[in-house]
Amino acid sequence: MSIFVELVTLQPHIAGQGCLIVKNWTGGHERLEFSIQRNQDGYFLQGDQHWSNSQYWFKVAHFSAAANGDELETVVGPQLVDPLLDVGGMATFRIVLREQGGEGHTEVGMLSPAPNLQSSVAASDEKQVAHEDTGQLKTPVSPPAVVTPEPEPVPEPVVEPVAPEPVPAPPPAPAAAKKKGWLIALIIAVLVLAAIAVGAWFWLNKTPAVDAPTGDKTQMPEPKPEPPSGDQACTLDSMTTLPELAFVQACIKQAPGSAELLEIINVAKANNHCGVAQRLYANRAQAGDLQIAAAYAHEYDPKFHQASTCFAEPDKATAAYWYETILSQEPENAEAKARFEELKP
Repeated sequence: MSIFVELVTLQPHIAGQGCLIVKNWTGGHERLEFSIQRNQDGYFLQGDQHWSNSQYWFKVAHFSAAANGDELETVVGPQLVDPLLDVGGMATFRIVLREQGGEGHTEVGMLSPAPNLQSSVAASDEKQVAHEDTGQLKTPVSPPAVVTPEPEPVPEPVVEPVAPEPVPAPPPAPAAAKKKGWLIALIIAVLVLAAIAVGAWFWLNKTPAVDAPTGDKTQMPEPKPEPPSGDQACTLDSMTTLPELAFVQACIKQAPGSAELLEIINVAKANNHCGVAQRLYANRAQAGDLQIAAAYAHEYDPKFHQASTCFAEPDKATAAYWYETILSQEPENAEAKARFEELKP
């Protein structure tokens, strides 16, 4: 049986941190390492929180045994939590856990982040700490509080008041000069009012500029495409014009039948919309659609695999996971039972 890994919140909850819980692991607790791969493009999570096509191993010196004794757990920080949440809730993650060096016990399964996890961005009072990309997964530690002593008050120097020197008053202006200044101010005010009136008349009576040749007075921004509804929600046109996640949400909301959804997935594969195909597969398979889950398993099963841009190579572990998903709901499914027994790690 393959492992199953959950990333859950801590108690009490700390943004950017979580507890990695491993179920069904039959190896030891010491000197383990794991890699995480997302289904969208097959990329692996790196130590610097980016995704790449090269497999990267996170090293854990020691996993603790859970209270029930059947699970392993370790605390992880933003190095894992943030990039998993950034991918989005529609993604699925494949995890490979093994003893360090790759020559010991190895098991494969799926990683499921809890829906109430929060990234470190939510912790506004936490400082961002740089880390070296050594692959060694460090347990987050809260920084100690630092108390800064208040500075002692410094008395202000006493300054003796100084009497200001007397300033002689200006001589009174002659009456003639006062009268002349008043007349100049009146003339300036009349000229300003006249200029304002002329400017207002021209502004109110001017002809608006017209852009040739359309005659539009202003260039309005093009409206953003809105998610279609009805029969247009799952078409190739919508798939091409809408963002990937918006299309998948609109199409799933339309609730097409299993056969119709498989046709939509085939259209996505034929036009290299690989993320759309994988998201539609995973969403409906995880929701309990056994026909979609079986078709998704066939994409990875070496017995049924047909090479394409979206599914270039078979993957026994991923196929076994989806067959096991089918058996969890339909234990007597003959094909799923036979294929799982042959493909399980």
